[in-house]
Amino acid sequence: MSEKLTESITFKCTYEEKRDLEAIARSENKTLSEHVRSLGISNISEVRERLNNLASLMRLTTDTVETPIFELTPEPIPKPQAQKKPNCCDQMSFFAIHLESK
Repeated sequence: MSEKLTESITFKCTYEEKRDLEAIARSENKTLSEHVRSLGISNISEVRERLNNLASLMRLTTDTVETPIFELTPEPIPKPQAQKKPNCCDQMSFFAIHLESK
């Protein structure tokens, strides 16, 4: 792998898994890093191939065309009409009218 690598990935595994991965890597004359990278690259290739097959089956495309903006917006919820509460002066005037009429 001659290209310049610019990123590093850290992952967690058990000591037993690490030992097994190192043994597999040594059997292929690779470092652990090279082995894990090759596994990742092959996984990426498989997923891309699957996506391409699905895209062709479903006639999907990645081409973009400028289209007018279309948005779904929820219908506004009507606010309940609140009853106006009488203030203290209004309540006192009601009592005054009631008392005068007797």
